[in-house]
Amino acid sequence: MIPAVVHGAEGRMGVMLTELLENAPDVELAGLVTEPGRGQPAGIFHPRLPLLGQDRMADHLPSGCVVVDFSLAGALDGLLKAGRRLGAALVVGTTGFDEAGLESLRAYAEELPVVRAANFSVGIPALRLLIQLLGRTLPEGFDAEQVETHHITKKDRPSGTALDLALAYAETRGGREVPIHSQRLGGVVGEHTWTFSDQDETLVLTHRAHSRRAFLRGVLPAVRFVHGRKAGYYGLQDVLLDLGGQAGA
Repeated sequence: MIPAVVHGAEGRMGVMLTELLENAPDVELAGLVTEPGRGQPAGIFHPRLPLLGQDRMADHLPSGCVVVDFSLAGALDGLLKAGRRLGAALVVGTTGFDEAGLESLRAYAEELPVVRAANFSVGIPALRLLIQLLGRTLPEGFDAEQVETHHITKKDRPSGTALDLALAYAETRGGREVPIHSQRLGGVVGEHTWTFSDQDETLVLTHRAHSRRAFLRGVLPAVRFVHGRKAGYYGLQDVLLDLGGQAGA
C-alpha cells in the first residue's frame, strides 16, 4: 500500500482528493493537512484521521509518504520543509507559483521525486502534445492565440494551465509569445481553446472539462508513478507515457 497525504485537505479539490485516495485499492490515506494552527482531532473533519496543521505534519506523518498538494502557492515553503524531513515524494497540482517558487520545487526534486502539473486531467497533456506538434510543423506564417475560460471565483488570471500551454508552444516556435485571453464566467469548470490561422486556413483545438473530477484523473497514476521513484522533476506527460496512457485506471 502507498501511504498518501492530502495537503490542502479543506479546499474543494482537497475534499475530492480525500475521497479519491481513500477509495483506491493500493493507496492508504495516511494524513490530512491544512494551514498551520487549524488542526482538528479525528472525528470532526474526518471520521478516522485528524486534520493536521502544516506545522505539525512532519512530526505525525509516515516517512516516505506521497504528499498530494492542491493548496495555495504561499504554502510551498512549509510544505518543502516538512517534506524533506519526511523524505516525501510530491504530487503538486497547486498553481500560481512565481519563479522563486518553481526554483524551490526544482531544488527539492534534486533530492526527492516530484510530479508537477498545472492540470491533472488526461486531456490537457494530450492537448499540450498536439500544440507542440503544431508548433513544430505549421508554416511560419501561422499565428496562434489562446482563450481560457473559468468560473468567476478563480483567482489566477491567466490560469496556470494556460501559461503552461503557452510556454510549451513558444518553446517550439523560437520563444514567440502567444496572446492569452482570460474569461471568468459563471460556473465554467475550465476550457482552453487554441486557434491557429494564416491567410488561407484556420485550425481550432479545445479542451473542455465537464466537472472538477476531470482535474483528478491523473492524480492516482501520478501517486503510483512517484512512489519509490528516483529523484527528479516530472510532468504528467511522463506519468502517462510511463503507464502507456492508462490514466485513471
